[in-house]
Amino acid sequence: MAKVKYVMLLPLNYNDGTTVPKRIRKQIEEEIYVLAGGYYLGAIGKGAYRMKSGKKQIDLTQEVWIVIDKEDEKALKALACKFAALLGQEAIYLERTSGKPEFIPPSETGGLFQ
Repeated sequence: MAKVKYVMLLPLNYNDGTTVPKRIRKQIEEEIYVLAGGYYLGAIGKGAYRMKSGKKQIDLTQEVWIVIDKEDEKALKALACKFAALLGQEAIYLERTSGKPEFIPPSETGGLFQ
C-alpha cells in the first residue's frame, strides 16, 4: 500500500494569544496517532498569516510529520478541519510532500558490519 507524508502546522496559541492547553494538544496527537499509527513532532516555529479580515496574525506552531496510507488522505483532511474548529483557526496548514516515506526494519543478520 502506497504511503504519503504530510506536514501539518498546529498552532500552540489561540488567536487571542492564550496558550492551547496541554490536554488539547495531547488529544490532537492521539487522534493523529489513531489515524496514522504514529507521528513525529518536529520544529516549533513562528509564522504570519493574513486573516480574512486583513489582520496580520503571528502564530507559534508545532510541525507534525504524518505518514498515512494514500487512501486515508480524506480522513486526514477531515481531522485538519476538526482541529481548525477546535483551535478557533480560519485554516490549518497541511502539506503533502513529494518524497516517498519508507519504514526500514532491522536486518535479520543483526547489522551491516558483520
